[in-house]
Amino acid sequence: MRLATVGTSVITHHFLDALKHEPYFELAYVYSRSEEKGLDFAKQYEVPVISDWNTLLSQMDVDVLYVASPNDVHFSQCLDALKAHKHVICEKPFVSNLTEFNELMRVSNETKHFCFDAMTLMHLPNLKVIKEHLHEIEPIKLMNSSMVQYSSRYDLLAQGTIPNIFDLNHSGGALMDLGVYPMGLCIALFGKPESLHYECNKYVNGIDLSGVLTLKYPDKVCVCVIGKDSRGMNFSYISGERGAIVIPEQPSRLVSVQLITPKETRELGVEQAQNAMVEEIKAFAQIIKNNDWLTYQSHVKNTEILMSCLDQARKQANIVFKADQLV
Repeated sequence: MRLATVGTSVITHHFLDALKHEPYFELAYVYSRSEEKGLDFAKQYEVPVISDWNTLLSQMDVDVLYVASPNDVHFSQCLDALKAHKHVICEKPFVSNLTEFNELMRVSNETKHFCFDAMTLMHLPNLKVIKEHLHEIEPIKLMNSSMVQYSSRYDLLAQGTIPNIFDLNHSGGALMDLGVYPMGLCIALFGKPESLHYECNKYVNGIDLSGVLTLKYPDKVCVCVIGKDSRGMNFSYISGERGAIVIPEQPSRLVSVQLITPKETRELGVEQAQNAMVEEIKAFAQIIKNNDWLTYQSHVKNTEILMSCLDQARKQANIVFKADQLV
């Protein structure tokens, strides 16, 4: 499968590094609206640059697009790609809202082309490990998951410049950028919550900088702490009556998993690729290769729940994107 990248940020370099581990995909082109940026990026991979969007879509030798552009254009670019009969791998956050998600899934089913949400943690081997050992600490009462990373762009914001990641017009904010990881982990383990509540700190333009999201289930409560304006520890802690499962690092990678009971503490985690994107790329390759719509739909369901929860949380906090006003 020949693949083209859309976007020239650091995350695209990470993706292409991971792509080396999956021979099913071959990099064919780099797309960038700026030909100069595209040329600088593409020369590292010895592939041609395309700077016109319609030209990229018309390339018959491109089967898959990897979309790593600003959040607010994910929807339009993914939609265009599906209509051009390309498979799509789209960086998180997948789209701006549930309405956009539903339209992409409609067109995905209509065109019989896959549109993947590139949420790395959903494909990590240690997620399966956690699920397999939950029974050892049940009944589970609490989960606390923290993703707090001081943004390199926060200083610009403090100086009066609004980067995309802190712009309502670009579907930014802490919830969309970081919250998807702890929330996604809760959803992957326990499914859709019966209710949720989001309290956040906002900038003057209305964007959320940090906050606490509470997911309520019939028999447990999950708390997600997120922040782009502060520094802190990243960890996840699943607490049950008979013990706890601890992830001592950020929930986006699941590098280590520990079981703690009154009798023992032991490491459960298995070895994973250093680049967390390797596992998702391999998973997407298998789905495309086998035309596996059943597995695809299970991933779609998780993304649907996540997008629904993001919409609810933003509504509670009165965070309104430009994209919300277009639907």
